[in-house]
Amino acid sequence: MSCTSTRRRETSQQPSGTLFEETIRLIRKYGIRPKKRLSQSFVVDESLVRTIVENVQPKPGDVIVEIGAGLGTLTLELAKHGSKVKAVEIDPELVRVLKDRFSTFQNVEVVQGDFMEIGLKGNVYTGNIPYHVSTPVVFKILEQDYERAVITVQKEVAERIVSKPGTSDYGRLTVSVNTRAEPLVIGFFPASSFYPRPKVAHAVLRIKPSRNVVDASILDCLLRAMFSQRNRLARTVLRKSLEQLYGEKGRMVYSNSVQLIPEGRRVFELTVQDFLNLSKAVSNLLNSIGA
Repeated sequence: MSCTSTRRRETSQQPSGTLFEETIRLIRKYGIRPKKRLSQSFVVDESLVRTIVENVQPKPGDVIVEIGAGLGTLTLELAKHGSKVKAVEIDPELVRVLKDRFSTFQNVEVVQGDFMEIGLKGNVYTGNIPYHVSTPVVFKILEQDYERAVITVQKEVAERIVSKPGTSDYGRLTVSVNTRAEPLVIGFFPASSFYPRPKVAHAVLRIKPSRNVVDASILDCLLRAMFSQRNRLARTVLRKSLEQLYGEKGRMVYSNSVQLIPEGRRVFELTVQDFLNLSKAVSNLLNSIGA
């Protein structure tokens, strides 16, 4: 294949449209060089932005925390609806862009910092999340007092979060999220939705808090221990896990909770409700015996 034909193929695969052109203009104007260590890619797909905004449903009175505001593409669309937008960005160069773009907006606050390390509050969380921090960001959102979250994450992460028991994607992440929230994949978007083009496809994930009361420390210990042996019989793994975690008291807890696990099922075949019931029982039993 000639060099000329290669260049033509690459050119034909580049995204196009008004948003792409505006993104390139801003990159050139401010001399932005996307940083690989931060997984920086900027959204250039208008349908993706529209999907996020439609599901965020921004309105006056909302306080929206936008994670990784970048060049402010999503920020602008959210701000148009009168919501208070806290645009969080870790990169000082992009913070400069955001402050320039929104200097006249009374309802946009540009916050420089790492979302994982700052304590911003809002009733709505959103953003196009860099794939290397997507899981930690999801869990930090789940710790907040929030009404809804709409985020773009790596496609594989979204598929794991909404996977079903007995499948290869089903695991600790699935159960951890679904015991605390109600996640729903809104749609999938290709790598070409971003520039520079990342190596992964993406999904828009909507999350609403659940009403489950969860002892997070007990649940996380159980999930970590049990999914380390995901293909083994669940009752066997539970017994050994409780013994390792709590010793003699663990054996007592096992004898009073094992009936909650359907006989013959392997760890990865247990439902989210099975794990929820089990964690509640273990927590109550440990409290009753003073462990």
